[in-house]
Amino acid sequence: MVKGYVMRVIRALIAAGVVLVLAAGGLLLALPGEKIARIAADQVAAQTGRDLQFDGEVGISWYPVLGVTTGPVRFGNAEWSQAGPMFRAESLKIGVDVMALIGGDIRITQIDTEAPVIVLERAADGRVNWTFTQAGAADGGGAAPSASEGSGRAFSLDQVSIRNAALRYVDHGDESIAFSDVDAELSWGGAGRAAELSLSVTPDRERVQITASLADPGALLAGGVSALEAEVRAAGNTARFAGRAGLAPEAEGRLTLDLPRPGAFMAALGQGAAGIPGPVSLDGQVSYTRDGRLSLREGKARLAGNAADVEADVTLGGKPDVTARIAAGQLDLSALTGAGASGSGDGAGADAEGWSTARIDASALGAFDGTITLSAAGIDLGGFTLGQSRATVTVDNARAVVTLDQVQGYQGTITGEVVANNRSGFSVGGKLRAAGIEMQDLLSDAAGLTRLSGQADGELSFLGVGGSVDAIMNALSGSGSLSIGRGRIAGIDLDKLLRGDPSGGTTVFDSLTGTMAIDKGVMRNDDLRMDLPNVLARGKGRVGLGARDIDYTLTPQLRNETETGLAVPVRIRGPWSDPRIWPDMEAVVDQNFAKERDAVKQKLEQEVKDRLGVETEEGQSVEDAIEKKLEKEIGDKLRNLLGGN
Repeated sequence: MVKGYVMRVIRALIAAGVVLVLAAGGLLLALPGEKIARIAADQVAAQTGRDLQFDGEVGISWYPVLGVTTGPVRFGNAEWSQAGPMFRAESLKIGVDVMALIGGDIRITQIDTEAPVIVLERAADGRVNWTFTQAGAADGGGAAPSASEGSGRAFSLDQVSIRNAALRYVDHGDESIAFSDVDAELSWGGAGRAAELSLSVTPDRERVQITASLADPGALLAGGVSALEAEVRAAGNTARFAGRAGLAPEAEGRLTLDLPRPGAFMAALGQGAAGIPGPVSLDGQVSYTRDGRLSLREGKARLAGNAADVEADVTLGGKPDVTARIAAGQLDLSALTGAGASGSGDGAGADAEGWSTARIDASALGAFDGTITLSAAGIDLGGFTLGQSRATVTVDNARAVVTLDQVQGYQGTITGEVVANNRSGFSVGGKLRAAGIEMQDLLSDAAGLTRLSGQADGELSFLGVGGSVDAIMNALSGSGSLSIGRGRIAGIDLDKLLRGDPSGGTTVFDSLTGTMAIDKGVMRNDDLRMDLPNVLARGKGRVGLGARDIDYTLTPQLRNETETGLAVPVRIRGPWSDPRIWPDMEAVVDQNFAKERDAVKQKLEQEVKDRLGVETEEGQSVEDAIEKKLEKEIGDKLRNLLGGN
């Protein structure tokens, strides 16, 4: 009995299933594809204010999608656009929910298309074609019709799939771009429900993956805003946003960047590597307005190991214009200056005998224009180390001017400006003023020299052109002046030297002054003056800033009223790393015993003339006269030997 009851239930269920299948089939047959397509077109028009047109036949499909298939499809563009349809495809597959149809509703479960063409467009006045208006709302006709108006049926959309699309972005005020091989998936349960979007595109070589969750897509389509969570992944980098956004476009929320390879991330987005060293991270509150203004507040940033608090305002639409304020602790900017590049066996790095030949990547100078104010507890520039610093950076068309408002360094202060220009090849120049700088610390960092010490005031103007530190230093030009109070020179004692002791020691001086001229990486100085209690020292010579060598003569002289006391020139010659220092005895004779030497020379010449019977003609030297006489006598003897006349 029980068994018979179960079998009756099973037969009833099978019969019900058959009835449902037959009813569904009958409903699909009773509701032709053209009608479903027309209902979909009406709803799209109601929600967007744009026409959705189906060209050709619309038929029923059973597999793999239960619904309708279409011929060519076009979705209208903004009325101001001249670029043709915003969306067009050769065909669509539209899936429907049979059970919803039985209940009297239209539920589209899937829209699937292959290789469509999508056009996104921005007008010169800032209008965009992806902002939609509901039918009737644009002309003051009130709210858009509900999903059931005109059709008598409720309407919803589950999923849209787009594969291998061609995407064009046309900007009438800036550069236009085009992408191919674009894939997109949209899942949306209908009005009042959230939507999930995924998009993948390859602007350059790396695939960019974008995922987003929209709390209220209907509000976006109506021109409003919706809660949004989005993530962008490319080349191992990630950008996340959580907040609110609209299609205008506009947004506000929390932005988090985790970019171990920022150059690769920018390149993947088709923006160029921009010369940004990694890793980069950022967390802060951002907002973006409809007129293209981006702001950052409460920003916490890390760049190449440096941490800073950042606030910024950026105007987009073309090259970004930036106004930013950066407050940091200790900054290591050696990676940005090209210093510290390690060698790799190919001569790319710096060693004890030369500057780095590694290429300086200054492309970041062309990435934006604007003004950045910077304050830091300390700055490491690779070759130089600064203390508490306050500076303003102004960037205009790949040219940056760094105004040093106040920089503490080497026990003194530095003011002035430094210019880095990458408009047509890289160059760096500047005008600097220094007060109270400890020369031993500065020269140690700049050139590895530690012999000179003392507090200095000075000025320097310079200009260098080249793609590496080595090229810049070898092309350096400029001028400067230096004034040092009491100081020391290690390695030689000039006072002892003038008293006959050439051994080492230390020279203590009361003052040192001089000027310099720089040309093609060589600095020349001809007016160095050093005052000691018993000695006056003068100096002149060259310092190879590019070759990192020196050839300089320092001439100390015993003080007397006529400044004609004994002088002992001291030569300093060789590489910066190990220069040789020695008294130039030939110069000692030339400078101190010139008269005596000339008298002895004249006496010896007269004795030779008398012995050889040489007579000098007017303007002829004794050496020439002797040579001529010897040539004649030797020539006569040779002719006699050979039987000549």
